[in-house]
Amino acid sequence: MTTEETMKTSEVARLFGVTPYTVIRWTRRGLLSPGQTPGGQLRFDRAKVLELWRRCQDDET
Repeated sequence: MTTEETMKTSEVARLFGVTPYTVIRWTRRGLLSPGQTPGGQLRFDRAKVLELWRRCQDDET
């Protein structure tokens, strides 16, 4: 995946209005499946993150 197709932990956290640690906990619970950079940093598929965000928005209405 290219950098345009992925999101950093901090970007996901900002989108959802949570802390980066919350995003990491979501990965441990299986809500998000990250990939990793060679340096071990988490990267999230942008399309999947946005899909989850839309579902969460629908649940709030």
